[in-house]
Amino acid sequence: MAALFLSDALRRRIDRLPSLRRGRYALEAGALATFWQIASWLPPHAASDIGRRLLSLVGPRLVKSKHVERNLRLAFPNLDERERRDLAREVWGTAGAVLAELPHLKAICERTFDEPFLTGVNIDLDAYRSGRKYAVFVTAHLANWELGAAAAPHLGVPLSVVHATSKNPYVERILRRRRADLGFQLVSREDGARPLLRELGAGRSVAMVIDARDDEGVPLPFFGLDKLTTIAPARLALRFGCDLVPIRVERLEGVRFRVTICDPIRPDARVTSEKARAIGMMGEVNRLFEQWIRERPQEWVCIKRAFPKRA
Repeated sequence: MAALFLSDALRRRIDRLPSLRRGRYALEAGALATFWQIASWLPPHAASDIGRRLLSLVGPRLVKSKHVERNLRLAFPNLDERERRDLAREVWGTAGAVLAELPHLKAICERTFDEPFLTGVNIDLDAYRSGRKYAVFVTAHLANWELGAAAAPHLGVPLSVVHATSKNPYVERILRRRRADLGFQLVSREDGARPLLRELGAGRSVAMVIDARDDEGVPLPFFGLDKLTTIAPARLALRFGCDLVPIRVERLEGVRFRVTICDPIRPDARVTSEKARAIGMMGEVNRLFEQWIRERPQEWVCIKRAFPKRA
């Protein structure tokens, strides 16, 4: 969270001293805990609306706003400066809504999945529930992407979600507690591929949010530019002979969402190299994500730099 308010240089200077770093961690966790406590006292729609209003006002003034505006400028070069700033403000509003909705995720999940807003299920759910089949689910930072992970447990599908561990241990503790009752397990991204291999080997599906730039990835087309893209999801799917399944989350109105489980991405049978197959599959995922973002650009929470510095 401090990355939103502090420059990288200032944060590094603070973190050189353990006492200052611990103080920063405590202040950050305290602010988040207070915000989430207040949000939990409100109805879900009110908390979401307040979070949206707050961050749409504050977000454009934060350090990370330069990344949001740059991502939007490269993805949508036809927008003029005013249109881009207005869109950036909406993106920050989406981020604020997602942040404020965290204490209400279980209630939002139950409402979303009890109404006819879970669509496009074209997989054999009985096989997934029993563990005879499993999948690598992938999604993007769109609308409230947490619901994409919550869909599988609601359907009875065992799921482990790849989680980017916060460097702040106090914030990490709070996040894990908030997500504990959503029905899925968390696997730390920092632990590498071994835990994912173990989960898939045990017949559990895994889920990842993968639209962010991956510095160890492969340059693949995204909005006409090469974005460093992880090919790990496709390689895992190929290795275990399971499906690579994109999930789309759309915000319909307020805290009403639609979750779409898309058809699996298939490898090109004419390609013999596993790496080349994986690259082709992830290229298709990028094209799908780009299509979704073009349709609802205000829902793309692109706070991290998505494209190369020289783009």
